[in-house]
Formats: sequence, structure tokens, C-alpha cells
Amino acid sequence: MSDSRHGISPLPVWSSEQVYFSATQWFSGIQRDINSAQHTISLQTYIFDIDTVGEPLLQALCVAAQRGVTVRVIVDGVGSAKATALLQKTLAASGAQLQIYHPFPWDWLRINNRQHSKLCLIDDQLAWVGSFNITDDHIENNGRGPDWKDCGARVAGERCLLLREFFQALWFDDIRRLSPYFLFHPITNFSPVLRKRRLRVMLQQIHAAKDRIWIVSAYFAPIQRIVRALKKASRRGVDVRVMVPKHSDVGFFPALSSTYYADLLRAGVSIHEYEKGMLHTKLILIDDSVLIGSSNMNHRSLLHDVELDIQLFSPQVKTDIADDFMASMENCRTITLENINRFYAWLLALGQIPRLLRYWL
Repeated sequence: MSDSRHGISPLPVWSSEQVYFSATQWFSGIQRDINSAQHTISLQTYIFDIDTVGEPLLQALCVAAQRGVTVRVIVDGVGSAKATALLQKTLAASGAQLQIYHPFPWDWLRINNRQHSKLCLIDDQLAWVGSFNITDDHIENNGRGPDWKDCGARVAGERCLLLREFFQALWFDDIRRLSPYFLFHPITNFSPVLRKRRLRVMLQQIHAAKDRIWIVSAYFAPIQRIVRALKKASRRGVDVRVMVPKHSDVGFFPALSSTYYADLLRAGVSIHEYEKGMLHTKLILIDDSVLIGSSNMNHRSLLHDVELDIQLFSPQVKTDIADDFMASMENCRTITLENINRFYAWLLALGQIPRLLRYWL
């Protein structure tokens, strides 16, 4: 997007894009780039566990800091609560810096506002953005239950300057550090204005969709304006598909999501429950537009948490993502009006309780 009235010129697309669906490959690639960093590493995450993924990543950050790289890390005070003391001690000893976003339990006034975005920005030139937290829960075949299904991308180029601005604004907790570009490239919701802008852009895209709207959301509980837009799109012939998890790390969420099913199904929206593992992907495909990152299709992402998503442009990456979506459909149960009453009566009843509290979920 651009707006010459505001002196905003178009940003170039990414100079390179690569999509990842494997946590093993994702963390291996991030560590490789951290080891190659020359000037700066800016990392932010919701969960940073000190485990078989987090520990070697932490050591790589420390080694980078010791060789003169400026290393800054932001973790969420709730999501990373178990690790903050060790992170603080270890990073400080190497000369790296740590910020704890709204530490628990001290920041009660903002306890419902969490830092949920995931970003690793290297030398302000390449970045890793997606749904992967820093924890070996996401690693395939970890022996502790079903595999997690995530999605992320490694991108590079001048567009990374937007990501640098976002990190700076979050680091200093100062939305004034965000340039006017963010009104026309709404990749984050780190201000009331940007929250409204992101919603408006999403609704515009849904209303303008001609061929498809494919949504993958780990925690599906959208606001009614989005529900109405999806229903209208389906009724005018757009292929609207929603993929949600059958099993969730937030136990009540499948019940909450089920309370939306019948309304959407009656409008022709198709709903698919992923059964093979723990679906954690956050992804929206609208016609030829692809958006991936940390945002879920729920009230929490829209209204409370700090999120980060990026648009992808590469035809090959778009094809890879669409192919993965279709392959994932084979591991889903399709929900219909015929089977919803037979299989979901108890779930629907249970879901009414969190439905009342969905503004905070």
C-alpha cells in the first residue's frame, strides 16, 4: 500500500522468502543465522523455555553478545515466567539485554495485555516470523504427545526496517517510534489506532475476496463483524474454509470454537478440525494474499495481545502454503450440520461458558 498524500512510498517486496512447517528446521535455521550475526540480534517471543530448544539458542545468543553483537531479547512475563530469572542472569553475564513484558505478578494493571508476537531479526536485514514459540514442545516426535503443527517464514530485504521499528517500539514501550508506514502496512496491533486499522484492512480484504478465504487458527473465536463478513463472502460464492484444532493446549478452546460452527455452516462456510496433532498455525489466505504470524482469529489477538504478522509475496511460497493447507485437509474431520448435533452436543453446551468470557480469551 502507499499514500502519496502522506509521503508514503511503496516498500519493496521481500528480497527472499522461505516458508517453514517443521520446528526442527525452523530452530536449526534461526540458530545458524544467530551464529552468523555481525551487528544486531533482536528477538521477541511469548514463551522461552530453557529446554532442548531454548538452552542452545540461549547459548548462541550469549556467544554472539560476547563477540560484540548487540543482543536484545523481549519475553512475555507470563508466557516465559518459569525462565525469566535464568534468562536475566545468563544474558546479563554475556552483555546481552533482556526486557520482560508486563512481568507477572507485579504488573496487575496490564496483566491481560501480553506480548504474543514471535520475531528474530538479524542485522536488521533478515527475519524469522511465525507461530513458533521457543520450546521443544513444538519439536516433531518429542515423545510427549501429538506433534504440533506450526508455520513461519524467513524473509530478507529492506522491508525488515518495519520489523526493526516494531521491535524498537516494543523495547521502549513507545508507539511514537512507529512511522506512518505502519498505517499502510499494518503488520502489528501495537496501538489502539493500529488495532482498528488491522481490523478494517482485514474486513476490506474479506469483503473484496473473489475466489477463496482460507483460515487456519489455533484459537478460533472471532468477533461478530468478522463472522458476518465470512458469511457474506460464502453466500456470494467465495470458497471460505476454516481449519481449527480438535485438540488444544488451551483445553476449553475447542468447546468455545464449536459454538460458532452452526452459524457459519448454515452460510456455507466449511469447517475442518485438524486431528493429527496440535494445530498451532496462524494463517490467512485471501485470494492471492497470504498473511502469517502470531495472530489468532480471536478476541485476545484483536483486542489485548501484541501480535506480529507479515505478508508474503513469492508465488512459490504461496503455492507451498496452499499445498500444505490442502494436505492438512486430509488429516481433518469435516464438520457438517448433519454430524454437529451427533458429535458435538456436549461440546456446544460446555462452550457456552467460555463464550460468555470470549472478550478476555
